[in-house]
Amino acid sequence: MELDQAQTAEALLTSEEFPLDGFTRGEVEEVAVDDADTTDAPSDDSLAALLEGQDVPESCLEALEATDLSNDDFTAQSSVLFTQGDASSPLPTTINLVVATVEGDSPLEPLSSVNDECDEVTLDEEEGSMVMTFADLESLDGTKLSVAVGELTVDMIMGGTMEDQMIVAGFATGLDEDQLTQVIGAQVTKLQDSQG
Repeated sequence: MELDQAQTAEALLTSEEFPLDGFTRGEVEEVAVDDADTTDAPSDDSLAALLEGQDVPESCLEALEATDLSNDDFTAQSSVLFTQGDASSPLPTTINLVVATVEGDSPLEPLSSVNDECDEVTLDEEEGSMVMTFADLESLDGTKLSVAVGELTVDMIMGGTMEDQMIVAGFATGLDEDQLTQVIGAQVTKLQDSQG
């Protein structure tokens, strides 16, 4: 199973196909793979960039850099954001669903090494310290990232699966792993059905 750029966009779940209630579908974003930044430097909004200059083991930084899904192994990639409730709230419940065609190994595999190499990371900022913990997922390739600042803890889940040369992944805030697994499962089923 291998989709081109237009097909990855068409393959994404529609609002009607999305298995969780109360979510609004955003616009499909297609990544122009030829234009993607393929340098080794972490992108400005990556976790590796956030942790640069902090007292973090080098093995953890390397593991985080390896999880950048904008790598040059993708031949096609599209994503769409589903949001529950008010998108302008400080911590909206969201899932960014990604369908991509990839050459070579699954780019999701390095996420498990993040869980091994990073475990718990403390960032000291002027406003106070932030504690990040990484945990394995049970049914998906990926990681659960918990960020604690004072009394507030935010959980983010990055996970997915690889079928043949197709990656189906989700980046979720405010969802648990079972809910993300439901969404990934629905997306994989749609891909399989479209291939007949």
